[in-house]
Amino acid sequence: MGASNALLVSHYWKHLGHRDHRLLTFMALVSLDAGTPPVYFGGWQVGARHLGLDPEANPDSAAEQFRRVTASLKRAGAIVPNGAARHGNRAEYALTLDPNTTATPTITRSGTGRPVTTWAVVHRTDPRPQRSPAEMVPLSPTETVPQQPHRNGGSSPTETVPPMRTEEPLEEYRQEELVESQPPSPAPVENFGAQTADGIDTEIYAAASAYLQARPMQHLALMEQAAAELGPNCSVRRQVITAAALGGWQPKETAA
Repeated sequence: MGASNALLVSHYWKHLGHRDHRLLTFMALVSLDAGTPPVYFGGWQVGARHLGLDPEANPDSAAEQFRRVTASLKRAGAIVPNGAARHGNRAEYALTLDPNTTATPTITRSGTGRPVTTWAVVHRTDPRPQRSPAEMVPLSPTETVPQQPHRNGGSSPTETVPPMRTEEPLEEYRQEELVESQPPSPAPVENFGAQTADGIDTEIYAAASAYLQARPMQHLALMEQAAAELGPNCSVRRQVITAAALGGWQPKETAA
């Protein structure tokens, strides 16, 4: 659930600022990979918690900060709100993670008068900042680019240059530049039987994720309950396993 969406965020949207990237990654992780487009409808409170905010103690401030980040993501072209948020109705956000397509909402009313959103995927111009020609790199082994001087001296690969200094001057980085980029991958690869950095068995995580993905009408509520129990600093994997357990799932080794 959401793993492939999160990889798209890492591949296509790594230029976003820290908070924008953090919220978009969370939205991707709790939306269905099979969605066309994937849709986040988990509410602002759970999203605010993953920004490190406290919607219970400071609801007005947390709501405003969440609104600012989602507005920034909308301007960047990464999400599209359905525009139907009202008192008692949560907003829905289509995740337009493919830079070549976006989504348009159509609002209808159910028999009880509640708004129902359907989404259509349409083509668009890539909204991401474009690189300048000087930053372009070869697309194939036979393509050439102008020779650039070596950073430590020398103008060609065969020219001898002095050894690099091991003591480099410290550089200052903006917070946005600290987000690590990850290489694209067609799908997440789990090493079954192994454990992640937070000590979670990857096979157990995969089973819990599949359990939640099979229950699209319940998984967001369960994820929100798990976040409330574990706190805002919990890992997403631990939150997925806790959410599945709250819904009645048990690992194979403990199931009756």
